[in-house]
Amino acid sequence: MRQEKYMMSGGLAFSEEKDLQKLRKQSLKGWHVKRFAFMGYKLERGKPEDVIYSIDFRPMEESEQGEYFELFASTGWARICSEHGFHLFKADKDTQPIYSESETTIEKISRMEKPVLAITSMMVPISIVLCILFNLSNGMIETISRWAFTGAISIVIPLIMTSLAIVYQKWKVRKKRTLSL
Repeated sequence: MRQEKYMMSGGLAFSEEKDLQKLRKQSLKGWHVKRFAFMGYKLERGKPEDVIYSIDFRPMEESEQGEYFELFASTGWARICSEHGFHLFKADKDTQPIYSESETTIEKISRMEKPVLAITSMMVPISIVLCILFNLSNGMIETISRWAFTGAISIVIPLIMTSLAIVYQKWKVRKKRTLSL
């Protein structure tokens, strides 16, 4: 029987809650997150547990991590893994959620939003310039700029979709907060 398996992510900007629920269901079956993997999670076989998961996004220096992880541990959240500023935690099912207030949830989304919007705002103009270049040139320059544009647009489209998803998540939290007031 295999001891590891891969679970694909729906994309944290698009379906963080669904991912966390899927991870919980896997833990109930005895499959626990070992680490992040390309576009998903690597799970390992163990004893079934009824735990909940939470993801926080907080880029930081290594020297800041100890205090940060201790804070979560003091509230019942154990760190599983970290990668590129994303930190995955698990806790007993009755543990208070990490993000239970709309203000802190918006702060988390804003932290994720900054790098995505920065890269998007850089890649969109580059793609436009490459598009203009390959449409106005010919020969080798046209060929190179066409390939560069194709590569850039294959990055820009997912970036735009992710940017829109993050903005939507932020809007959804704000709307929920407004309705609860």
